[in-house]
Parts: sequence; structure tokens; C-alpha cells
Amino acid sequence: MDAFQYELTSETAINLRYEYGGEYFTFNLFRDDSGWVLHPFDGMLLRNQAMCTLVAQELFKHKPFQVMLAKEGILFTDIRSTVNLDNVNAPVAARNEREPRGNLADDLMEFVQQHSIEEVIDYECKLVGSRISFYQEILQRMFMDNLGPSDPEFQKIQDIVRIYEQSLERLTDLNGPNLDAGSRDRF
Repeated sequence: MDAFQYELTSETAINLRYEYGGEYFTFNLFRDDSGWVLHPFDGMLLRNQAMCTLVAQELFKHKPFQVMLAKEGILFTDIRSTVNLDNVNAPVAARNEREPRGNLADDLMEFVQQHSIEEVIDYECKLVGSRISFYQEILQRMFMDNLGPSDPEFQKIQDIVRIYEQSLERLTDLNGPNLDAGSRDRF
């Protein structure tokens, strides 16, 4: 069994399984109104706050987890946790609202220092590509329900797809030919 596994249960929920210290721990990553939330589901983690923090910190450093986030179009900055990842001795508490970040300028500088412009453009291309796929699936379902190009709603969804396709083309042009995408990875 792999040290990290995940299962997409919906567009807004992902179940995670992560091995730490020879044991598997289960987390749920779900989207709410204010972003993505990481929540532990194992009793051991819920009872032992310091252990929960250690496991969550290691999960964020785990490369397959980082790759999964990239594939699913989830930014680290969009994730908040029910676990305080900053201080192992601080109590763990579920938070209902996103806590204000320290200094937005520091967050911005950290992001700029950790990502090349090519990585940012690649990430945006993946996001736009996922939106294209989403709306194309809607078009397919509408077509299966006997709605077609003569339907005004169908036409609007087609327009959305075209706009995203044009955006993707323009974004892709910013990076030019992608001859060696693997050399830019910072994982």
C-alpha cells in the first residue's frame, strides 16, 4: 500500500490516507464558502493534538500530496486546517471562519519566491483546462437531454467554453513552447 492515497468523493471533497510512523491516518479535504479545509478523522489524531499537528505538517511536506493538490487545482494558500500547524503545543480547534493572515505582502512575496512565472502560468492553464472540461461535460449532458445549439442556455454554455478556450490559448502562448516542463518542478 502506498504511503499516500486519495479518493475524490465529489468536486468539493477528497478523502486522504497518509502513512506516518507505520500507521495510516485519514483526513478529509473539503471546500466550504471560505476555501478548502483539512480535517483529521482518526480518533488518535483527534485525541492527541500534538500528534495531529505533526502528522498534518508532514502531510503538507509530502510530495505526492503536493502533486495531488496541483492536479486538483488547489493552492496551498487556499487550504486552512482544523489543526494549528504553526505551534505543536497550541491547542487544536475547529475553526468556522478563515483566520486573517498575518501580512498579505509577506504571503505575496513568499508565493513569488517559491514559484517561477512558468509555474504560475502552467497552474493557471490547468485551472482553465479543468473549467473547459467541466463546461464541456455540461454541454454533453444538455445534448443527451435533447438540448442543442438552438437552445439559448446551450449557446451560453458554448460561449463560456469558447471564452475559456481562448483564455487557455493566450495563457499557453505566454510560456511559449513547453520543451522541458519537468525541469521547472520545485517539489
